[in-house]
Amino acid sequence: MRFRPSFLIRVFVASSVLTLVAAISFAGCGSDSSGSAGDGHTILLGSIFSTTGIGEAFGPQQVNGAQLAIKEINEDGGVNGADLELKQLDDKSEPGPSTRNMKALAETDAIAVLGPTFSNQAAVADPVANSAGMPVLAVSNTGPGIVGDCPYPCEYIFRDSLGEAAAIPANIKTLVANEGTKTAAIVHPADDDFGESSAQTADEAFKSEGVKVTAIARTVDDLPAALKTNPDAIMITASSGEAATDLIKSIRKSGYKGSILGGNAFNSTTSSQIAGAAGKGAQSAAAWYSGNDSDENLEFIENYKAAYGKEPDQFAAQAYTGVELIADALENTDLTYSDTQSDRSALADSLAKVHEETPLGDFKFTGDHDVSQPIWIVQMNGKGGFTLVKEIPAPE
Repeated sequence: MRFRPSFLIRVFVASSVLTLVAAISFAGCGSDSSGSAGDGHTILLGSIFSTTGIGEAFGPQQVNGAQLAIKEINEDGGVNGADLELKQLDDKSEPGPSTRNMKALAETDAIAVLGPTFSNQAAVADPVANSAGMPVLAVSNTGPGIVGDCPYPCEYIFRDSLGEAAAIPANIKTLVANEGTKTAAIVHPADDDFGESSAQTADEAFKSEGVKVTAIARTVDDLPAALKTNPDAIMITASSGEAATDLIKSIRKSGYKGSILGGNAFNSTTSSQIAGAAGKGAQSAAAWYSGNDSDENLEFIENYKAAYGKEPDQFAAQAYTGVELIADALENTDLTYSDTQSDRSALADSLAKVHEETPLGDFKFTGDHDVSQPIWIVQMNGKGGFTLVKEIPAPE
């Protein structure tokens, strides 16, 4: 199995430096300084991914991505000699289990947690982790208030998932530039808080581009009235991939020929496969694009296919990258391996400074622990995959 050259270099340098420091420190004591600081230790990571319920389209890929990264890192000598281990808990796509799972992980030796899958679950689970001083890396939470301006203290919360506040405006701006869109309608399922907040983001983005919003359908029953306004484009905002693809099919079945835009729920291979021919041309802004030909992405795809016999999707790529980012930070963290709380705090400090090439592209965290990475504007190809419309580079 091949590993990323940049990762190999980092491990080699980190190991060499640690060995040198150990030799200097203990040369006069006659101690054996040939090992790495983490030899014999295991570093526990937690994950809360929705492998059942409406998250079943996303969670299993997230588990696969995280497990693959851990396997590669461990086979390459671990993190300064320490092996990584993942404890995965399914929250069944519900807030209650998310909160209980986060509390359970906070009471273990887990140094950090990946997840939960959905923003709605993260909104209730992340405060539990933050109160415990346990870092969380959100690998698929794109809603507002996850990092930065949070409704609760969130200094231990990070994310590598492109927020809808950045993705939706980028998607709309690209559409208007390419198609000259003048009017648009917005639709989301009823009782979907994430869909509602994303609809507000879309409404503001359309208006900032000079596009008239002719209707906002807040229930599926409102869709016919929205279609009667004859919009040039329809934006679908939903937390569920199944709900999003059902709306795509309903809109196309009605005879609508205009552009269809969507949020993060469009970006899984499962969503593209379910949408099928009806989804051809449906456009979204993604955190990852399979056609990115960087060495890091090509090796990730190759290794994922070898391990699981299928293509990865954005959710697998973000989880894989999340483990890589944590491992990179751990390499530069002076762990005690005995004081979990101290180690968690030290990891959070190191995580804020991470900057590396990943399958998502050149990645670092902003001062608010949000993403700084390229944005990939993609369209469903009608065959279960995606084609690239435009790459928007990460801000300098």
